Amino acid sequence: METKKELFRKVDFNKKLQNPLETLVSQKLLCIAWYGHTVSNEKIKILWLYVKNKKEAAAVFYSQNTEIFWENEELLVVFLDEDDFKKHKKMRSPFIHLNLRKSELLYTDDVTAKPSDHFYWGDFEEFKEHYIETQQLLKSYTDDFIEDELEGSCYLFLKGFATDLGAVELLLLGTINENDSLTERLLLMEKICPIWKTVFVKEDTKTFYLIEQQGFSDAGIYDEWGKALKKVQKKIKNIVLQILEELEKEKNVISLKQSDTVPFGYLNHLKKLIDNEEVEEIFLFHERANFLDSKTVRCFYLLLIVKDKVSKPLKEIIRDIETANDEVQFTIIAHNRYYIQDKVYYQQGFYKKVCKAKNRIYTSGYYPDIHWHNTWYPEFNDNMLDIKYSSENIENFVDTEILAAKEPLVISSKKLYKCFVNKLQVNILYHLDYVPTTKNLNTLLQMVRYTGKTNEELEQLLQSIKPLLFNKDVNKNKVKEKSIRLEGQMLQNLQGFFKIINLA
Repeated sequence: METKKELFRKVDFNKKLQNPLETLVSQKLLCIAWYGHTVSNEKIKILWLYVKNKKEAAAVFYSQNTEIFWENEELLVVFLDEDDFKKHKKMRSPFIHLNLRKSELLYTDDVTAKPSDHFYWGDFEEFKEHYIETQQLLKSYTDDFIEDELEGSCYLFLKGFATDLGAVELLLLGTINENDSLTERLLLMEKICPIWKTVFVKEDTKTFYLIEQQGFSDAGIYDEWGKALKKVQKKIKNIVLQILEELEKEKNVISLKQSDTVPFGYLNHLKKLIDNEEVEEIFLFHERANFLDSKTVRCFYLLLIVKDKVSKPLKEIIRDIETANDEVQFTIIAHNRYYIQDKVYYQQGFYKKVCKAKNRIYTSGYYPDIHWHNTWYPEFNDNMLDIKYSSENIENFVDTEILAAKEPLVISSKKLYKCFVNKLQVNILYHLDYVPTTKNLNTLLQMVRYTGKTNEELEQLLQSIKPLLFNKDVNKNKVKEKSIRLEGQMLQNLQGFFKIINLA
């Protein structure tokens, strides 16, 4: 006859989990064990352990170097005690009815009474009303702090976020996670209920920008981050209310909407981008029509939000799409979300216009919006630090070597390429408050056109100096070192181009 310890082996738990479970039984700390999944995610398995003492039970796990969450196995261990079940009964919570009723009973000590899963859905309204009242009370405190320009408003917001999160933890896990930090709780909740990924921008996989940025104490007064956090508060409330509404329908799985997208008739042209796991979202922020070679060519401007820095394979895909010979063309810029967030103070004028829901034509999942400042200050000189190559050296070279040149002008191909890149980037920054990181001349020229400051003379000059600008090497952002001899009309056209593109 199998023992109660052997019941755990039926689930094929690994030894790291088997050993502490058997220890809990031996030490008579374990009352009941359920194995199932939360209503928010069928992929994440949860082992609920009703124990006599949470602290002692957790010590058994930690003493054996066992993590509570195993990413590879997608398994979460949750400790519950008598106080938790009393709280659910008092708050009219449907947790037991939704989660434990359908979970597999793995173990019982034959002494502890099983918590009743009987539930009246009319009682759930009381739970919901209690959350709304608490949330509104906390919101009134934070609103008053910001309005009166008092210190500490940001920290009040964080307290409010923890309260919101606690309401969801009660419903989905059965207990409020009071031992971990807000960051750790959010990271865990993201795995259980992915819509929480839409709340905060991450600096890295385990750091949230607004929660743990350096110098946050300075942002704890009533400044722009306080106002950004106020928007986050509203978003979190909406998420919690969505979860409550789904649970009220007694659904087995919560199915919350991802970010909306707008239809785009040429999405099939972007299949390689959409199929690439690096690409998270695509925004269409501009369209222009050109009449070239007796036909109309439509050019669409896209911003790709990518997971990390753009890889070489993705750069190849972008280049192939941009250079495709078709009546539909694309100008593509790409940045990761944290890069945009980090530059938002000086470059918000560009990004906030681009990253709007009405511009989103593709998303691969749940992603956070950028935390915008309520006001911002474009700092041209500070942004110049991100411009490729030394602007001071390029400026001097263009003025003294190119614009003042007497025929013939002999110039290095690499030096000329650097002049093109730098001057185009500075021009874009001046007009758009945006620093392009690409060195692709075709993309840079299209962004200059996007500024709306180009004219017919510049377009004619671009056509005439095309042999200097475009070849296979330049399109790959690589230029072979060689000497270029410029004289006559070509030199005059080059000088004319730099005179127009120059901001001086």
